[in-house]
Order: sequence, then structure tokens, then C-alpha cells
Amino acid sequence: MAHNITDTDGAVFYREAAWHGLGLVVQDDMSPMQAMSLAGLDWEVEKIGPVIAGDAQTDEYAAIVRKDNNSILSIQSPDYKPVQNSEVFDLAYNLDPNIKVDSALSMNGGRRMVVLCKTGEIMGANTNDSISQYMALVNSHDGTLALSALPTSVRVVCQNTLSMAMAEGQKKTFRITHTGDIERKRKIMGEALKYYRKTGELFKANVETLAAATMNRDQIQKFWLDVWGMLEEPVVANPQTEAEYSNYLAATTTLAKWADIFDKERSDLGAGATMWMAANAVTKELQHRVPARGRKPTFESAAYSNLLGKNQDSTIRVMQYALSVV
Repeated sequence: MAHNITDTDGAVFYREAAWHGLGLVVQDDMSPMQAMSLAGLDWEVEKIGPVIAGDAQTDEYAAIVRKDNNSILSIQSPDYKPVQNSEVFDLAYNLDPNIKVDSALSMNGGRRMVVLCKTGEIMGANTNDSISQYMALVNSHDGTLALSALPTSVRVVCQNTLSMAMAEGQKKTFRITHTGDIERKRKIMGEALKYYRKTGELFKANVETLAAATMNRDQIQKFWLDVWGMLEEPVVANPQTEAEYSNYLAATTTLAKWADIFDKERSDLGAGATMWMAANAVTKELQHRVPARGRKPTFESAAYSNLLGKNQDSTIRVMQYALSVV
């Protein structure tokens, strides 16, 4: 099924539908536990074993089974410890006792789940440039993802997911592996989320710094060329080799895309030319990029890259560099 949301998955969204209209759309605020029920994620998993995997007769494994439909979500090693959906939703209350959920969904038959909680709102330099703050709680029952909590932002005008992990050169992502003392790890994550609630103003300060830094066209072009050189390869003004020429063409093509996004955003928002707009044009293109060759990414793989993978890493580097030069 499209976007890896199957017939046994559930999804709920606050006010605005997503991903080709899949899932339930509600108009009222949702608490974490209400969202869990509305999304149909109030099922549990259990660890059943040992089971024999393949021909390894001496190796014991455990099946992670979804209790509501008895489907096997994965086969794991004996030390794997599942985290229940309800425990993920319960973590959200550490952000605020009255926290509201924007969306909640599972994918791949319940093997992965995401809970997106709204934590605040930031206004850019222009009153129409609204940046919503969220905390994404991500978990898997197939061993592909650790239990993770990561801040993100979604610009209202373009729904562009942007990493919030910009402080002190570190990704502000908390990950818990499904081994060891899970209860103690969850408590640590809960404390980390409470700490984020108290210190989340850092991102607001960063956004305001970038939004206040006005730039002319030459400064923006230089910034974009520097970013390209940082993410890919530095551009040689007079390319001599095939590799240099190829990089030159790729850079000029991509910078043209960044310029188009930049100009459209400025026009839509009636905003000035700022470092925030210049950096955001780069991150938006990164997170919506389609590979020039090879298999087109699925929704799930693209979302993973934007939140936890390569795109997040690149987004962080872009925003950190922007902060370093203003």
C-alpha cells in the first residue's frame, strides 16, 4: 500500500489530512492517550520464544507478536526488550501534562510508529512566517529503529520538516536501544524531555538570529556556494576535469532550485531576504529531493532520512553553518 501504511495500520491527524488522505482527521485537540485510541494504536506486543531461526538449531530467538491480530512483527535475539505503544504515548506527558498530539500513525503493519506532539510556536521576522515546534517520538517493533525522541519544526507555509537539533553542534536526539534496563532508560528519556521543555527557547533564539540577519543577493549566492562545497564538493570556477565540470553543473542546477524556493517563499510571505530564508530554501530542497537515478524513495524512507538519517544530518550542518556566519 502507498507510503507503507497497510490495512492493519492506523493514523490520526489534527485538522489537516496528510499522505494522500490516509487516516482519520479530527478537529478537536488530542491528548496522547486520546490520540493512541483514535489512531487504533492501543494494542500491545508480546515476546514469545524461544523460536528456532533457520538452520541455527543452537541459537534461540524470540518472536515479537502483535497481540490484537497475532501477526509476527519480527524475530529478535533473546535480550531484545519491546517497548509498548502506550509507553511511547505516555512519554509525551513529560513534555507537558497538557501536551497535545498533532499526528500519530503506524507503518508496515505496526512495525514502526510515530507520535508528533506540538510543543510551541515561533514567529519569524515577518508575522506570516510561522514556525511550529514539535517533538517526534519514534519507535519500532522490528528492531530497525531505537526508541527515539527528536525535536523538529514544520513551517506552516510549506510543511517543511526541519531538524531542531542545532545546539552546541550536537543533534538533540535521544535514543534508547531495545536492550538492557529499559525501564531505567525510559526514565532517563523522560527527564531529558522535561529538560528540553525548560530549555527549548534555544531554538527560538537561533531562529530569531537567522531571521534578523538581512542579506543581499551576492551574500546569499556565496552562502549557497559554501553550503554546496560543505555538503558535496567545492565548486571550481573554471573546471578543467570531467569531475570538476560535473560538480559545477550539479551545483549550478541545485543553486537555481534553491533560488526558486527562496524567491517563492519571500513572495508568499512578503518577507525580506534573510539568512533564515536562505538556509530554509536549502533544507526544503534537501528534504524533498528525488534521486537522479535509482529507486524513488518511499514515504517511509524519506521521512526516516528527514528525521533521523542523512537529510537530518545535512539539515543540521546547514543551520549550524548559517549560525556561524551571521
